[in-house]
Amino acid sequence: MSTQAPIKVNEQTKDRVRYLAALTDATQAEIVDRAVAEYATRHADVIEAGLARAREVLAGGDVAIAAHLLGESPEVVARVAGRRG
Repeated sequence: MSTQAPIKVNEQTKDRVRYLAALTDATQAEIVDRAVAEYATRHADVIEAGLARAREVLAGGDVAIAAHLLGESPEVVARVAGRRG
């Protein structure tokens, strides 16, 4: 079963989706679905690199996770948290 949820895009993108749908006899949802699927296929290497980075962060434990989320180094987070490095 398919569910729908709104996504926010700029007006130019919304127009392009609407026009593409009309010109290809597809729904706007189908255009977006196809675009996301194509993006995932074309950028599989970037997605895999992101997954690898996520695995590295998770393997680093709580301090590494917090550092990643805060955009800080693990050393800074450990110091602020009162942990010894």
